[in-house]
Amino acid sequence: MRFLLVNPFYPVAEIPSPPLGISYLAAALERIGVEVRVLDLVVSACDRRKLERILDDFQPDIVGATSVTMTFDSAISVIRSVKEIDPSIFTAMGGAHVSFCAEQTLTKHPELDLVALGEGEETIVDIVRAFENGRDFSKVPGLTYRENGEIRTTGARGYWIDVDTLPVPSRHLVPLGRYRALDLPISMTTSRGCPFQCIFCTGRQLVGAKIRYRQAKSVVDEMQHVASLGFKRLNLADDLFTARKDHAHAVCDEILARGLKVTWTSFSNVNTVDVPLLKKMKEAGCILVSFGLESANADILKTVKKGTKIPKIIEAVQMCNEAGVQPHGSFIIGLPGETPETLRELHEFSRKLADMGCETGVHMLAPFPGTAVYEQREKYGIKLLTDDWSQFHANHAITENDAVSNEIQEAIAMEMEERAKQRFWDMAERIGNGTASAEDLETYYRVERHGVYYAVMMEDLLETDGSWDLRLGDTGSDDVEAAAIAELGARIHARTEQKPDAIERALRHGLKERFLRFDVEDGRCTWAWTDEGPSMKRSSDVATLPHARTGGIGEVAASA
Repeated sequence: MRFLLVNPFYPVAEIPSPPLGISYLAAALERIGVEVRVLDLVVSACDRRKLERILDDFQPDIVGATSVTMTFDSAISVIRSVKEIDPSIFTAMGGAHVSFCAEQTLTKHPELDLVALGEGEETIVDIVRAFENGRDFSKVPGLTYRENGEIRTTGARGYWIDVDTLPVPSRHLVPLGRYRALDLPISMTTSRGCPFQCIFCTGRQLVGAKIRYRQAKSVVDEMQHVASLGFKRLNLADDLFTARKDHAHAVCDEILARGLKVTWTSFSNVNTVDVPLLKKMKEAGCILVSFGLESANADILKTVKKGTKIPKIIEAVQMCNEAGVQPHGSFIIGLPGETPETLRELHEFSRKLADMGCETGVHMLAPFPGTAVYEQREKYGIKLLTDDWSQFHANHAITENDAVSNEIQEAIAMEMEERAKQRFWDMAERIGNGTASAEDLETYYRVERHGVYYAVMMEDLLETDGSWDLRLGDTGSDDVEAAAIAELGARIHARTEQKPDAIERALRHGLKERFLRFDVEDGRCTWAWTDEGPSMKRSSDVATLPHARTGGIGEVAASA
């Protein structure tokens, strides 16, 4: 049995992490002997021809994609192409979006055979077993599927998974080197579930109101492994890491007992932190705690069932400052009850928080299927202006109400976007006139490198143009590394808009950080991404062939 898992395209501006959900699904499949591959379209391109090659090479029995609302169009496009290329391949989809509109999705998209509802690790195993035994899915809970031209559903599974029974995510199937190149964080979880009832969030419906906790030892075992993968930051992606203080303390105590040095961030609620816990988190490596603040207006907070009050927000920020942890707060514009006056309150409050040292971010309301604000939008006075799922990214306005028009919200979004661009161009100007700080230079060159790496990824340049017969005399250099960089740099420049000096800096940095490598064997130079972290054992530490020369990292590994 072969199963191809697809992570659909997701903008890098949204700060994606290596796909944790897919890694869990892959691990569940590998545990029962299924051969699994992951096609990660966040950090690689995939046109029709490439997909045909992948399907021909791997010959999957099932292709399954995950999706949130904003990635659904990308996911279903891949599923559609799979069916067009080979109608015999069984297709499935899971994730937050389709879990709440499964019948609608199957009705509209005949290329999709099945939708998995809610948590997927046990369901995907049952799907495989049913598939191998005559494709009778009627006894598998948690499915909506197509059978003899009709859409059938088996309903929810009726229970939540014991998170301590889950396998370690199969991150070895994910192109980690590409995520490292873009300085993106890696994520893991210590629990599942959320007790809060926010009307704009699907978390409670998707993973349950009762929080299920992993044992601290298991958490830190995984954290220790993740720390070896070379990422600069780990994000604990629990909906609410601090929901139960004894759990958070236990995780921190285990980190400290092992002497593990890892930098991490977490999500929290202003009602569930105190100074002793935040100090413990800081000591254990936490550098930032992110709070969903949502609004600066008490009535809106009550309407959206946030369960917080303005004084509590201020207190939480002060506690973070006392503990030495960076506070971060996120707001949503366009919630029920939004008016020009509440927008002014938000502006003033965010400035006050900034003066207190709290970083803030703002998103537009995106009413996702399954949320109360989507299902009951008329009750809440919300007018939804589009049914184009790709627009549900929360960066531009897709709703309005009687008091705040789409145009008013969009003007705020554009102002924020222009402000971010202006900060970058101001920094570039300081670099140009010689007044830039060291931090300016570091930020500018990091963004520059990201542009090079992303262009290389999304054009598949290493795979299509990263190998050639190396003749040192042709480059004017006897230095193998310099010659390899010069030739690849010229090839990248010819196919992208990236500047030659920026390309060279990016390639040298990639070799130094070991997410890029090149091998020269029998006179042929081949570049590739590498997914081994800096502290992991290298193949060259075991043996180096006398006829092989390697650049920067000296290892022979499969390309991502």
